[in-house]
Amino acid sequence: MTVHQKNLRTERVQHALFLAAAALLIALGFAFWGTLGWGALRFFLRHGLNRTILGLRYHPIRGQFGLLPFIIGSLAVTLIATVLAYPLALSVAITATMVLPRRWLSGIRQAVASLAAIPSVIFGWWGLAMVVPLVRNLGGGTGFSVAAAGMVLAAMIVPTLSLLAIHAAMRVPERWVEGSLALGATPDQTLGRVVLRSIRAPLVEAGIVAVGRALGETMAVQMVIGGQTFMPRSVFAPGSTLTSEILNDIGLLPPGALGHHVLDVMALLLLLAMYGLVLLVERIGGREVG
Repeated sequence: MTVHQKNLRTERVQHALFLAAAALLIALGFAFWGTLGWGALRFFLRHGLNRTILGLRYHPIRGQFGLLPFIIGSLAVTLIATVLAYPLALSVAITATMVLPRRWLSGIRQAVASLAAIPSVIFGWWGLAMVVPLVRNLGGGTGFSVAAAGMVLAAMIVPTLSLLAIHAAMRVPERWVEGSLALGATPDQTLGRVVLRSIRAPLVEAGIVAVGRALGETMAVQMVIGGQTFMPRSVFAPGSTLTSEILNDIGLLPPGALGHHVLDVMALLLLLAMYGLVLLVERIGGREVG
């Protein structure tokens, strides 16, 4: 066998392996979506779509499966986390790339990356020790609340959001900044009219990624949110999210139990939300390229 024939055989084997891997990934994706979709469909046919999505009462033992408190809880926690984290992350990025000496940038990125690698259960433990007492003093009650969950999630997503914002700010050519300053613009004007305007799309993408990170978090939220299944009266009241309720009900509603497929509904809602965020990021990125 010649060298050329050996190369052709190797290429055929590689092509077959890559094709098999792609086919397996597609099959797993269809199986994943199909399993959740079929379970959710069976649940909706039995309990009704509107009564499930818009229902306010959740008590599986009594056959009540209203998910609206968890949907509202997920949105509220995500909104609080994003509103708190975005300005902090943007401040970190601006300070690291425009205020401090350039030689400090590498060290700052490493420090922020190390914070992003902290396990979520550590953030949850920190929330129990620091955030829950703070919320208790601010709003009364036990401190276990939607606000506590949002604050813990904000601390979790700040490092990731900061890294993305730093990466976006580093893409701004230095000659643009120098040219703006040379034309008489102040540093603040240069920041607002040159730097932030040129990285507007990447910053929006970073925010969407942070929203997805917050929306899908489970353990840290479960540790501080209170785990109540009714609609929270305020952000200082206990509540629950879709992810934390899935964790709560895995033992209560095992496969074969009455109402088990409500977990499929919750998981499908989260998947659809994540898929929507991915489409939004791709649309913004495509618009930026265009």
